[in-house]
Amino acid sequence: MIYNQYPYNIYNPNYVNPAYLRQLEMQRQQIEAQRKHWEQQKKIGEMVKAITDYFNAAREIEPEYKQEATALCLIEIARQAEIDQRRNGGHF
Repeated sequence: MIYNQYPYNIYNPNYVNPAYLRQLEMQRQQIEAQRKHWEQQKKIGEMVKAITDYFNAAREIEPEYKQEATALCLIEIARQAEIDQRRNGGHF
């Protein structure tokens, strides 16, 4: 590695404290864990909203269309299950 060329010129291993580097790495890992946590919380919120939207839409389906709506939703559930099964090597 050539330390006198950008971007490595900001890092000289002869002058950097290894304990400080470990501390920085731990901070980076903590920040990444927090980012992942909030990303997952956002996705959970999106799932809950999708379910709310589903039920709100289902309440507005007129009786003569409920059977069609149910069949199409079941087809989509089966399609999504098939996608997940393929992704997981044939397992749910």
